[in-house]
Amino acid sequence: MDSDTIFTIETPELTAKLDRSEISIIHYIESWLPTFMDWNVEELSYKCNLFAEETTAAVDMLILYGLLTNAEAHVGFGRRIRVTDDGAKWMRENAETIRSINYMNDTDMYDVPEIAEA
Repeated sequence: MDSDTIFTIETPELTAKLDRSEISIIHYIESWLPTFMDWNVEELSYKCNLFAEETTAAVDMLILYGLLTNAEAHVGFGRRIRVTDDGAKWMRENAETIRSINYMNDTDMYDVPEIAEA
């Protein structure tokens, strides 16, 4: 799947146009809600198998959408972000759509013949 592909999730509260990196990040974050509400950006990069630059750009866009906000930085932990209350609600309400898009994007789950058939 081309990383420039944009997926639109439309709701009355928010119409989000998300790329592959943004989908990966919100999929990972949503899977841990409500247990964890704040994250280290570098850790997200590692957990979502993204480059640091991709993660930073995706996090910044998710902040602009109001799903995340910058959290208080801790010495030694680097930049941290926090899920907003509205963002957590939006992620829970759209969890199935987010998971479906993430599965479609995650071509590592499939071998080459399966991808070719799809």
